[in-house]
Amino acid sequence: MAYVDFVGLLHKATARNYLERVTLYDKAACAEVACRFDRDYWDGERCYGYGGYRYDGRWRVVAEAMTRHYRLVPGMRILDVGCGKGFLLYEFAKLLPGAELAGVDVSEYAIAHAKDEVRAHLRLGSATSLP
Repeated sequence: MAYVDFVGLLHKATARNYLERVTLYDKAACAEVACRFDRDYWDGERCYGYGGYRYDGRWRVVAEAMTRHYRLVPGMRILDVGCGKGFLLYEFAKLLPGAELAGVDVSEYAIAHAKDEVRAHLRLGSATSLP
């Protein structure tokens, strides 16, 4: 199967100073905080994660590219594993009315702070809950 990079559409659109990120803070200490996937990771300081993960419409291009690539149509089922705050699922809901949406994430915080329009479709999960 061919490799397809949908997220690169977003990643390459933002300038990042990677050297500063790894030298400015104690990476191990920051990772310890980030691994809790709570407020600090999503909406805290940038050294712990996103530094404020708010809806801004950027996931629309990813949803459009995936819809084209997989030939998705309204009424299909879409599962987002690692859905975070549900921004990608929200874009699918707008693009594909009637789609059956489901998202799972390890972060209680992300699900609690998800878009209102998709929160009911999100569930808490973990690797330890898999059979």
